[in-house]
Amino acid sequence: MLLALVVLAAAFLGIRQYNKNASSATSTTEDTQETVLDVNSDDITSFRYVYEGETYSFEKEEDTWYYTGDHSLNLNQERIKAMILKVAPLKADQVIENVTDMSQYGLADPERTIQYETADRSVIINVGNLNSMTSQYYIAFPSEMKVYVVATNVVTGFNYTLDDLVEETTEETESIEATETAETETTEAVETVETETAATETN
Repeated sequence: MLLALVVLAAAFLGIRQYNKNASSATSTTEDTQETVLDVNSDDITSFRYVYEGETYSFEKEEDTWYYTGDHSLNLNQERIKAMILKVAPLKADQVIENVTDMSQYGLADPERTIQYETADRSVIINVGNLNSMTSQYYIAFPSEMKVYVVATNVVTGFNYTLDDLVEETTEETESIEATETAETETTEAVETVETETAATETN
């Protein structure tokens, strides 16, 4: 009985210490992040990004986001706000100074960029390679010889096509439902006629 109590006590202390260490590690990661761009997301008036070779541009009017090429589209406002929060403010896990060869980070001729504007500044973020070992991306600003190491979701937060960001309006949903209902009724009517015809021919 005494031995069992000793084992249980040791297990409890071990779990307690593990939780303490895990909490400490999380806190350390958050504390060591450096704010690279201290920009309020509400101050952004427009933004654009490249994804899968396509450029998508958006602009804000009276706190509502629109696709620059077509204001009639109904966009998912919450998703767009979540995207902007990935880069405003922008935080880095690590800053690599005095980089002489940007190509080793995929930043010599970047295929992806994220850009945004406020009333008094314009920001361009070049996106480089993904470090598969650490699950972090390398990013940089034009004309700077620094590389910033950021969390994966800073970049993947912009992995959306226009279709991913467009919401169906109530009218569109009702129209689709009406069309589907009509198609179903037409199919049933055809099947009924075919069944009656077959029965007549049999008789």
